[in-house]
Amino acid sequence: MPRLLTCLVLLCLLTSPHAEAEDTAALSSSDQQLEARLAPLKKQAETGDLHAVQQIYMRYGLAGHAEQAQAWSRQYNELLEKKAASGDVKAMLQLGSRFLRGGDYTPQDMPKATEWFSRAGEAGDPTGLYMLGELFSRAGNAAQAQQSYARAYEIYAKRAESGKDAQALYWIGFMEQSGIGTAKNAEQGIAHLQQAANLGSAWAQAQLFKTFYKGIGAPRDPAKAISYARLLADERQDALMAYVVACAYLYGRDVPQNTSIGEAYLDRAVAGNIPDAIYLKSDRLEQAGKKEEALPLLRQAASMKQKEAMERLGARMLRGESGVSQDVERGLFMLENASTARAAMHLALYYEEVGEQDIADSWYVTASDRGMPQAMARRGLLHLIPGSCVTWDPTRCYQWWRVGADRGDSTCRLYLRLFLYVFTPLLLILVFGLPMYVGLRARRDKSLL
Repeated sequence: MPRLLTCLVLLCLLTSPHAEAEDTAALSSSDQQLEARLAPLKKQAETGDLHAVQQIYMRYGLAGHAEQAQAWSRQYNELLEKKAASGDVKAMLQLGSRFLRGGDYTPQDMPKATEWFSRAGEAGDPTGLYMLGELFSRAGNAAQAQQSYARAYEIYAKRAESGKDAQALYWIGFMEQSGIGTAKNAEQGIAHLQQAANLGSAWAQAQLFKTFYKGIGAPRDPAKAISYARLLADERQDALMAYVVACAYLYGRDVPQNTSIGEAYLDRAVAGNIPDAIYLKSDRLEQAGKKEEALPLLRQAASMKQKEAMERLGARMLRGESGVSQDVERGLFMLENASTARAAMHLALYYEEVGEQDIADSWYVTASDRGMPQAMARRGLLHLIPGSCVTWDPTRCYQWWRVGADRGDSTCRLYLRLFLYVFTPLLLILVFGLPMYVGLRARRDKSLL
């Protein structure tokens, strides 16, 4: 009996809620830490604090708890809807934007986006009217789109009369430059954009960068465009613009070359997590012989799906080169996803080395389609091989070798000469000479009879 009683007590302890809680705690200590960090935010959320609710669903999402993230995102939308229903135009615009783009655990819902932008427009907000015009335009309703744009322009123009409203000046400038909601007047639009830029509008500065870089309604002036890019990088810490400025100064594009200025802006772009900047920094460090510093940046850029970084790291993984451990499977994956001409060429050469010629040929075809001259030599040959992965076609063969030769590939030049001076005469002999010979021989044999 005592032994039985002991067993029963142990069984009760093991199956008690307390024991289960202890076991759960052991299994989900990271979740408990997350909940502890979220506790203060949840207290703020109880008061209707939108920012707190947003932080909660974002943190749940980052931790991989999609269900909780969706629940808190719904709560965020509900709070926004309450504010919007009370006449808060900013909440209306935010709801319209969330339903327009989808994401943040909010499904895309165009009717709801239209509803909230419409309500913002009805409240006299020009941004709501402009976005409503965008939605009508996407739906193919040009008349309603133009009506909404025109109303938005009218309100912005009224607000811009003081000359001190940067947002309104940006919008009328952009709409005049583009001919949206008003008659197109690029000169006047650029003048308004410059007014807005002088008042500190980042949007106007970015539009002026595009204007002078591409020559939109004004003569192309790359040096002036770079000055606006530099302004955005300096005053707004715009990492993308810092990368643009870095490339301009590093390579002397449209401005006098200045490596020290270029490197300073490149470092700022790297700090802002611009993938192309990270790869460029890695490449420059490698060229300077600093391979140990370059490799972590190369890995970072590849993890961010920067194509050239994936191509370079994938090729090294394939063969275990330059301080990278060999990992064929991961190397192949990176090269396949890089989607560049060189990546396809690396794959073609690898499969050829391991004896998988059919797979290699398919990658040669891909590489040539992407413009790789070295792949065009093999592509031309494939058009002369019956049963290959492309159709038998001497004309296409000649065309690929011609393109490859024009782009400087020596093998294509050699094949082109052989095609013109050996293959073509043989083909003419086979097509025309052989039938003539057979006919003459037949007539001769007949005369002998």
